[in-house]
Amino acid sequence: MKYFFTILGCYVCIALLSCSSDSEDCNIGPIENPNQQAVIDSTAYRQSAHDCRLPRVQRFQVSNFSFSEIVANQGTILNINPKTFSKPDGTLVEGDVIISMLEMYQPGEIIACQLSTNALNQNQSIEPLLSESIFFLDVTYNDEPVIFNQDIQVFIPSENQNLELSLFHSPSCPHLDCNVLWEEKPQGDIFEEPYTNPTGDVVLGYRSSIQTTGWLSIARYNNSQEPRGTLYNKAIAGYNISNSNTFLYYDGTSTAIGMFSKFDNENKVFSEQYNEIPNNTPSEVIFVSKPETEFKFGSSAVITKDGKITVTQDLQSGSETTLIAYINNL
Repeated sequence: MKYFFTILGCYVCIALLSCSSDSEDCNIGPIENPNQQAVIDSTAYRQSAHDCRLPRVQRFQVSNFSFSEIVANQGTILNINPKTFSKPDGTLVEGDVIISMLEMYQPGEIIACQLSTNALNQNQSIEPLLSESIFFLDVTYNDEPVIFNQDIQVFIPSENQNLELSLFHSPSCPHLDCNVLWEEKPQGDIFEEPYTNPTGDVVLGYRSSIQTTGWLSIARYNNSQEPRGTLYNKAIAGYNISNSNTFLYYDGTSTAIGMFSKFDNENKVFSEQYNEIPNNTPSEVIFVSKPETEFKFGSSAVITKDGKITVTQDLQSGSETTLIAYINNL
């Protein structure tokens, strides 16, 4: 890897502004802008993750002594049997509990909220999952956590049929505000079964049983047999991994979003670092930051290839809503 950067580093003096966003021959090195401040403050962008997630949390009040069906805004459904919850001391909850849920199906929302489908695989390396749903769940009684006495049944809508899926969680990040890294949950069985709503409409999707709170995803590993490698994205001067993120969004029916976890300060490139991106995958490299009150963002279409360098040079400005719409329309 050091040899790779040494070879490409000799091209830094080239006029980098001539490098197009879809160039096959982008060179390593910063994109210089004479009007750009040296370092962009990271406060606004890091705060934007919380500001994105918290308003999307839905809260439901349900009795612990009756059957409850919760239908969330984007179609996630929870079925909860009576006497499911106990207090931490083991005694049965005798009143109502508060179910808090955040659900994510749109790639724009996932990226705006600084989430990804990055997961530990069987080799303890990190790769993007192919996901059908991401959601966060919390259950409290009098603002205190509860104990599960039995499973909750969950349904997630998906038009992608005949998939072999697993349940993933994020044990290193069980809270709303943290960096999610997915791990496969043992004995997290998923089965395909539609849901029929009260008006008789049939919704395709998958079901699972859960007995835990925190971040959860119904997803699968990428079984592509293509050789795998590493991608790079050239940074505009002033941006680094503290004040921005680079995402890799696969073009497919399931949602796969990698978040680059490495920044090379010398050569000014973002990269994923585990050599787990399959070649020949149509994707979008998406850059996002928030220097002040508005987001800065841009994208570059790419067919993945080991060692490929992209650049997101022509950034747009806009609100969170504008950012989400931009990504969803890619």
